[in-house]
Amino acid sequence: MKRNHLTTRLCLTLCLSVGLLAFYGTSARGSEPLEKASISFRVAPSVWSDDARFEQMLDMFERHPGATDEITFFTQTTHAPISDEELERRCEILQKRIAQVHERGLRSGINVLCTLGHHPEDMSQVIGPEYPRAQTIDGVVAQATLCVNNDIFRDRIRRIYGAVARTGADYVWIDDDVRTGHWLDSVGNSGSFCFCDACMALLSEKFGKATTREELKEKLGDPLTLTVIRQFASDSYDKMFALIEEVVHEVDPKIALGFMTGERYDEGYDFTRWAKTLEGPDGDKEVYWRPGGGFYDQYWMAGLFDKTQQIGRQIALLPPEVKVIQSEIENFPYQPLKKSAAITTLEAVSHIGAGCTGAAFNVLTMNEEPLDEYERFMTAIAKRRPFMDVAVQKLGRAPNVGVLPLWNKNDGNYTNRTPVQTLTAGIMETGIPVAFDYTQPADVLLLSRNYLDHLRPEDAKELFKKGVYLDNDALGLANDPGTYALNDLTGMEYGGVITVDGIEKFTSHPLNGRFGGRTRDLRQSFWRDPIFALHLTRPGVEILSSCVNYEGETQAEAIVGIFENPLGGRVCVNGYYPWSNFYNYPKQAQIRAIMRWLSKDRLPGYVESFGQIHLSLRKPDENGRFAGIAINANYDAEENVAIRLKTEKDAITVYDYDCEKRAVSATDVDDAGYKLFVIPEIKAWEAALIVVE
Repeated sequence: MKRNHLTTRLCLTLCLSVGLLAFYGTSARGSEPLEKASISFRVAPSVWSDDARFEQMLDMFERHPGATDEITFFTQTTHAPISDEELERRCEILQKRIAQVHERGLRSGINVLCTLGHHPEDMSQVIGPEYPRAQTIDGVVAQATLCVNNDIFRDRIRRIYGAVARTGADYVWIDDDVRTGHWLDSVGNSGSFCFCDACMALLSEKFGKATTREELKEKLGDPLTLTVIRQFASDSYDKMFALIEEVVHEVDPKIALGFMTGERYDEGYDFTRWAKTLEGPDGDKEVYWRPGGGFYDQYWMAGLFDKTQQIGRQIALLPPEVKVIQSEIENFPYQPLKKSAAITTLEAVSHIGAGCTGAAFNVLTMNEEPLDEYERFMTAIAKRRPFMDVAVQKLGRAPNVGVLPLWNKNDGNYTNRTPVQTLTAGIMETGIPVAFDYTQPADVLLLSRNYLDHLRPEDAKELFKKGVYLDNDALGLANDPGTYALNDLTGMEYGGVITVDGIEKFTSHPLNGRFGGRTRDLRQSFWRDPIFALHLTRPGVEILSSCVNYEGETQAEAIVGIFENPLGGRVCVNGYYPWSNFYNYPKQAQIRAIMRWLSKDRLPGYVESFGQIHLSLRKPDENGRFAGIAINANYDAEENVAIRLKTEKDAITVYDYDCEKRAVSATDVDDAGYKLFVIPEIKAWEAALIVVE
């Protein structure tokens, strides 16, 4: 029988079954075109507290026009809440600093670093014990994180945000300490949401009966329990946002409120709700957003694109009227050689491709180094600013389109992050564009077992009316007779495991094109990953890859197969390193062909030439106009980058990284209407903007 928890997931999965049929909507405010990118620099007290250093910074920005539009002041650089009195004292200085910035023709605002508090740091300056602290489920007190659900905390919000609003700031940022699962208790243990006595009393009301921490801890694996806790966390933060909005806009209704986010599965990813709350009860106040994630150095460059996909998901569900979306660009702990100026600016461009409309650079020193050691960042940003401006003009707030790695904002907790990251990263590297908004229709779905495990049977079946790409783990659950029993729709089942010496061999199938007979060896003796053979259970399954050993002997007739099922959906099951290591031409070409086949030739575009090109594309408007960004994620320049686009236009405009534009005409069109456009060159770790008008 299907596990009982699936029936409790109705409220969580309803949005999927409805959302797959919904289209993106825009309000009047959200449909206005964007004129340029929104660029900000975040500045630490080590710079703004000293008159001479502050003037030096302003002079540097004047030497590099375009490097920023805004200067944002951190209230502090340590991550434990400071006293109300000390924050008010700093606001008196910041009032003067904001006026000085305005005199230079720039906008300015304040970033409140600690609303709840991040983690223990400089504890000699921490706020007094009269403020209730958050507690773990075990009752351990977090000395640097405040509980949100008490009147003392609400009085603090009124006091500190009132002081911030009176500085003359154009905007006020709430930092990303408003979240669960990130703070540390006094002995270094991670916390989740607060389970202090006050919060437990409120949670007991939600559960409809008295509940202790001990009882709750035993039920944390229960989906319904997690749903209640997640909703309680979201409600608690929403009340705090409503209070901040009230306090700030009582002082000055023109102040924009901004919030910084990351991936937030624990409290339900409720960004749409919180953005609406920050807009005020009349929905007329401007809201900023700053999506972020960890990419602090350039030593693992795949981390840049991991962050880009995280940011894409954070943006996907925002209301369209949120126009200022500045990606967090953070080079913590701000040593200037940890991340080059070139990669710092490319990061901003990559995130613009995923939906941002600007960037907030947090790259300057928080210590006493000479500021001219950081001037290289201003120089690089000013140089690339024209490209960012044109990219934002052309991309706007149109949603990303392409294959959709399935996820749900209400689905799971921290353990669910890895699968959706894994589903996305390798596919992006092949030049297949990726969509992030699961409430929009998508022709190709990337499916993990983790996602499938939380669906009702009718919703799981609905997925297989689309094009679905999945691995053996997801296949096993889909076919399981006690859960979904979708054998008729998958056409394949588990056919055994190969633990050593397995080599993928491409068949002569048309989707493999000229690469039939080629091989891909990922050396199980090194990486230890199993290879899963496929048993074909329905007529019509076609084999794309078999498995041979080092002697060329067949170990499995099928390890990659495709099938068109009775519902008209198309399925590809990949049993050989299905999500990674697509770095040789045959496998790149096969993955691209699979995705196009799964989409029934509705994929909006893809890279055709061999290379590591990340391609993002946006949804076309009613006139067929759209744009995208192609990034060469390699240390070699790529010449003659061939991109297939589904368009009626015979020519496109391409802006190189220096913002020089050229017309590129189609050199070929295939039977499905895909036209081939060849970009002469994209240099190593640079970008090109593709515009179809």
